[in-house]
Amino acid sequence: MVIVDENTNKSLDNVTILLSATEASQMIGYLEALLSNSTSTQNVHYHLNNDDYSKEITLTLYDKKESLEHFAEKYRTLIRAQDS
Repeated sequence: MVIVDENTNKSLDNVTILLSATEASQMIGYLEALLSNSTSTQNVHYHLNNDDYSKEITLTLYDKKESLEHFAEKYRTLIRAQDS
């Protein structure tokens, strides 16, 4: 798991995410879509936003055993640094 603060480009180890029922439902749908398209994950990602778009969670899949070239360098570095 990689969690990045997009404002500081720093990795975060612990976060709390509070979602409305609608947002949770959207997140489940996005995660199901990512898993169903797992054979072609390059550049597939989803943005979960609150009602006024002032907050955003970006969801995507990665596999350290596969090419990470479609990720920005900051993400490749963080993914490679993961222990598991």
